[in-house]
Amino acid sequence: MAASGELEQVFVCQECQRALKIVERKGVKDSTLQALQTGELPTYLDESHKKKEGDAIKRLAESFVVLSESKVEKRPENVGNSTNFHAQVQALSKIFEVVSDKCQVDCPLCDQCSIDLQRRLRDKILDVEEECKNFQRCIDLLKKEDLAKQHNSEKEKEEEEREKLLSMEVQRQIEDIRNERQRMRKQTKQLEEDSKKLDECERLFWEEYQEYQLELAVLQDTQGALQQKIEMTKQQLEQLKYTNVYDDAFYISSKGHFGSINGFKLGRTSSEPVGWDEINAALGQVVLLLTSIAKQVQYEFQTVVLQPLGSYSRIADRKSSPEIFNELYNYNSSEFFIRQGTSSSSAGKRFNTALSLLLRAVKELGDYGSRIDSSFKLPKTISGEKIEGFSIQAVAAEGDWTKALKYLLLDLKALLAWCSQHSASGWRTR
Repeated sequence: MAASGELEQVFVCQECQRALKIVERKGVKDSTLQALQTGELPTYLDESHKKKEGDAIKRLAESFVVLSESKVEKRPENVGNSTNFHAQVQALSKIFEVVSDKCQVDCPLCDQCSIDLQRRLRDKILDVEEECKNFQRCIDLLKKEDLAKQHNSEKEKEEEEREKLLSMEVQRQIEDIRNERQRMRKQTKQLEEDSKKLDECERLFWEEYQEYQLELAVLQDTQGALQQKIEMTKQQLEQLKYTNVYDDAFYISSKGHFGSINGFKLGRTSSEPVGWDEINAALGQVVLLLTSIAKQVQYEFQTVVLQPLGSYSRIADRKSSPEIFNELYNYNSSEFFIRQGTSSSSAGKRFNTALSLLLRAVKELGDYGSRIDSSFKLPKTISGEKIEGFSIQAVAAEGDWTKALKYLLLDLKALLAWCSQHSASGWRTR
């Protein structure tokens, strides 16, 4: 009994930490305790013996009760120990270790903790059984699927063949894509080099373009200035076309009995004797005007030859051989006129001949103007040595001679106007 009391103090419940009282159960032999103590189990034990041993271990696990502190019997300290106390402690410790390893539960346990453990284990068993049922259902389902797969094995083989062929085709396409990518890389590299060249060409182009634009701007400015000058020149030319310079160079007018050119009067009367220097200057202006008009209209006289020499101009008959130039001026008034008669001096004869040739030149130029312009006609009719019935020679009366010279200037003024029109319209002789 002393050993039993000491055992009560040695072992406690591993769950609630209460002291345990060990009671004897049937079925546990001392040989088993000795074997557990030494750790040597017989090698001839079979499954039945192991099962019996497990049952024994279970009964050992149930060999403990919980005692309250009031019920624990106090023993005197001087109680002697049993000879087999240590053997029992070692045996029970070994049993508890084996039970703990087998059951995966720390032992020893009291009755209440054992009951709670059994309840938890039963719940766990139910869960495991339910899980096993689920596993079984899954296994049955997998078996059905295996059967279905066996029925569809041929289709799967065909599908595998198709997939294999498709895989080979995909592999071939992948290889083609790789080759294409390699080719595209090379092409991209070539295009990048070409792009760099194009960028360089573009840069050079824009540089040249900017230079060209600058040059073009300068040229446009220069062209604009030239165009402006051309327009101004054209305007001046148009003004000059309609400007009759001959009116300014050879101003012909008439006042009273006299006609005048550039302020020089032609003719003389008894009431107003004009000096011969003025008459000679006027005749020289007439010859110069005839020559200028003929040159302007590009006409060459066919019957006369004019020599404009100012106050000492001369004129000759082209048909005479040789050509003899007659002076169209008077240098000595005392031997020039014989009133109501004829000139007795050779100078007077040459002067009259020159006047007649001058009238012939005016008529010839007027006839030429009428031929190329039917609208033109001399205002005063010339016939032989007379104009409007008045003789051009100085042997006539001074009044008639003055009228003839005045009519001559009127015809010259008409020729001057026609020449200006001819120049403005741009006519040319045929």
